[in-house]
Amino acid sequence: MTDVAPRTISECPFVSVVVPTHGRRALLERLLHSLLAQQWPADRFEIIVVHNYTPDGTDTLVAALAANSKVALHYHRTAFTRPGPSRQYGSERAQGSVLAFIDDDCQATPGWIAAGVAAWRQGLALTQGRTLPRPDQPRRLLEKTVTVTGPTAFFETCNIFYDTAAFRAVGGFPERFRVVRAGEDTSLGWTLRAAGYATGFAADALVYHEVFAVSYWDWLREVNIVTELPALAAAYPAMRQHLYLGVFLSRTTAAFDLFAIGLIGGAGLHPLLLLLCLPYCAVRMLERGRHRRPHILLARLLFGLPRAAAMAWVLLMGSLRARSPVL
Repeated sequence: MTDVAPRTISECPFVSVVVPTHGRRALLERLLHSLLAQQWPADRFEIIVVHNYTPDGTDTLVAALAANSKVALHYHRTAFTRPGPSRQYGSERAQGSVLAFIDDDCQATPGWIAAGVAAWRQGLALTQGRTLPRPDQPRRLLEKTVTVTGPTAFFETCNIFYDTAAFRAVGGFPERFRVVRAGEDTSLGWTLRAAGYATGFAADALVYHEVFAVSYWDWLREVNIVTELPALAAAYPAMRQHLYLGVFLSRTTAAFDLFAIGLIGGAGLHPLLLLLCLPYCAVRMLERGRHRRPHILLARLLFGLPRAAAMAWVLLMGSLRARSPVL
């Protein structure tokens, strides 16, 4: 990370908040109310809603809020199929010195913008905010949410701030990863780092993320989000410093690869190879996270095996395509 002199703008910088949305009118309404309630001067920020169109009343919702808002609230109807192009589209219409991104399934705390700007004042070109699951929602064994409690190698766009000049100097989200399922945020973060810009984390820039209940099938399909990781590691070799042993996505994926080798080898070569299955079982039982009860941990291990296998397969195929191993 390159040292950058703090910015000394005395007045409140103008902030542009970009929100991509698709088919989530109710969640978007909650988010917009949280943005309109920011502890930041109403004439010093704008909200840009980029709607990958769905006939669910999102357009009329934004129009109604804009009509009574002191904050400039802009609506753009598009036909994109991914959030990456929507984010880029919104950024190209932004007027602010600070560019903020937040997703439609999040809710910003009142000091979110102020905390992001405070980090920007210190010279950061990219600032990740803290993201937690909504505390008023129940947690489930099968769920979809986001937790970011410190700086990550993925630069998740559900809660992030950029210096607009730096963002535009590198061309915004790299087009190669902008059009795929995921990866435009990670690629931009590493592009900025490679260009010598400073990045950091602001714990006070807090947003809460929706906790979605998902079916088992949808839970399995979520592993497709890692499809581009091998290509990202090939494009940004410094990213490997944040991978387990430089090759594995995590300690858990490394342990599962041993599990698979042990299972196949134990069945076809020698029973002693089954011992290679033990590290994965140990990792899944000992890394408890929010679960504490042994029967829940065991259920998570058993029900998680197909998902772990699916993720291993997706990573393997992506590694072969990119000629860059991430397992």
